[in-house]
Amino acid sequence: MRHQPILAKLAFALFLIGLLIAAAACAGTRTHYWDFAFGTKVLIPGIAAGALALICGAAWIWRALAMNNSLGWRLGTIGLIGSAILIGIPTNYLWLTYTLPPIHDVSTDIGNAPVFVTLLSWRQGAPNPARYDGPTVISYGGEKMTTALAQKNAYPDIKPLERLDSKIPQHEYVARYFWRALNAVNGLGWQVAGFDLKSGRIEATSTTQWFGTVSDIVIRVKPAGQIGVRIDIRAKSRVGQSDAGHNAVLIRDFLHREVGG
Repeated sequence: MRHQPILAKLAFALFLIGLLIAAAACAGTRTHYWDFAFGTKVLIPGIAAGALALICGAAWIWRALAMNNSLGWRLGTIGLIGSAILIGIPTNYLWLTYTLPPIHDVSTDIGNAPVFVTLLSWRQGAPNPARYDGPTVISYGGEKMTTALAQKNAYPDIKPLERLDSKIPQHEYVARYFWRALNAVNGLGWQVAGFDLKSGRIEATSTTQWFGTVSDIVIRVKPAGQIGVRIDIRAKSRVGQSDAGHNAVLIRDFLHREVGG
C-alpha cells in the first residue's frame, strides 16, 4: 500500500515536467526563438516524461482498484489524465503524419490552383516556396505519385464550390459570393492579408494553436459558364513536409461555412 502514494506523486511530477517541456517547445517556436524543426525536437523529452507519467498513473490506479483505497487520488488522477492528454495530442499528430500523404499544399483546383499575390511578401524566408506543389512527385503508400494525385486519393471531398442562378445578373451573383467568402474567412478567425473584388481573390493566413505554424490561404471567386459562380480555395503551410491533414481541414471548414452561410 505504501507504494501507491509514491506512484501518484511520480505520475504528477512527471506530468508537470512533461508539461513544462511541451510548453517551452511551443513557446519557443511561436516566438520564433527557434524554428519548427528544433521545436519538435525539444518536445520529444516532454513526450517521454508524459509517457512515464502515464505508466505511473496507470500503475497507481491499478493498485487503487485492486486494494480498494484512494490514497494519493488527487495527484494520481491529475497525473493520469494530464499525461494522457499530454501524449495524446502529439501521438495523434504523428499518426496523421504517417498515415496521410506527406503534402502541405492542398487546393480544390489541382489543374489550375489559385496563386498567392499579396502573401508573396509575407512568405519571404519560408522553407516551403509559394509555387503550387501539385506536379511535385512524392512517395505515398509505397508508390510514387504527384502531390495532386496524392491529395485526390486522400481527400476526395476537396472540390470546388459551384452554384447557378439565372434570376440575377452574373456579375452581381459572383460579387454576392465574393463577399460571402470574405465573411466566411472573417468568421473563421483567419487574418485577412488582402482582397480584390475585380480579380475575385481573397488572401488570408491561419495560425495553429500550439506551435503557431502558419498556413497561407488564397480564395478565387470567378464566373462559371453563363449563370454560375465557382469558388476555389488553396491552403499551403510555410514549414514542414507533411501538414498532417491540417490544410484539408482548413479548406473543409471554409467550404462548410460558405455553404451554410
